Amino acid sequence: MSCHSLFLDLASHNGCIACVSADRVLASRAIDHRIADHELLPAVEAVLAEAEWTYENLTHIACVTGPGGFTSLRVAVTLANTLSDQLGVPSVGIHLSDVYAARVFPLPAGEGQGEGLLWLHSTKKSSLFARTFGIQDSKWKEPTLITTEELIAYRSSLAAASWCGELIPDHQPLVATFQPAALLPIQDALPSFLAAQTYEHKILQPWYGRGW
Repeated sequence: MSCHSLFLDLASHNGCIACVSADRVLASRAIDHRIADHELLPAVEAVLAEAEWTYENLTHIACVTGPGGFTSLRVAVTLANTLSDQLGVPSVGIHLSDVYAARVFPLPAGEGQGEGLLWLHSTKKSSLFARTFGIQDSKWKEPTLITTEELIAYRSSLAAASWCGELIPDHQPLVATFQPAALLPIQDALPSFLAAQTYEHKILQPWYGRGW
């Protein structure tokens, strides 16, 4: 069966909507994570039209479930669940850190890739989310809410890693000693990344990382 996936990312500051086949992105549109509810569906339909697809052509729904803004995640996940249910197609929830990792190394992320990767995402002035890939003894192998003090204390153990993610200006000095990771364009990473996901008929939930 041909793969016609709709990718939704309202979590990232550089979010997008994309129509993705098995080997390429047919159409995409940059999307602001603060997009209003009434603007989202027309944006999706415009991307579908550019790909020369209709809703009925979709075979899979992939949605970035977090971290991100409270409202934007709810909107994206609600749309993904609605489309999956109404179209009868499977879906998958994707953590934003996995999207970034897929743009740094081939799947599976982190295996045999130099000294590894540190992903960071600001959430408050005193805290952020952290996750590592390809670092054997790391204590942040899963997305973890940490304080800035924890990152400073653990920073020397990650000195050889490169970093990626989204940081507020107050957090930029925390990564001054790290090399920025070279990121593939999202359009280059999406086809193989989405093809490797496990899709199911289940309700997706937003990921806020704080037990909400």
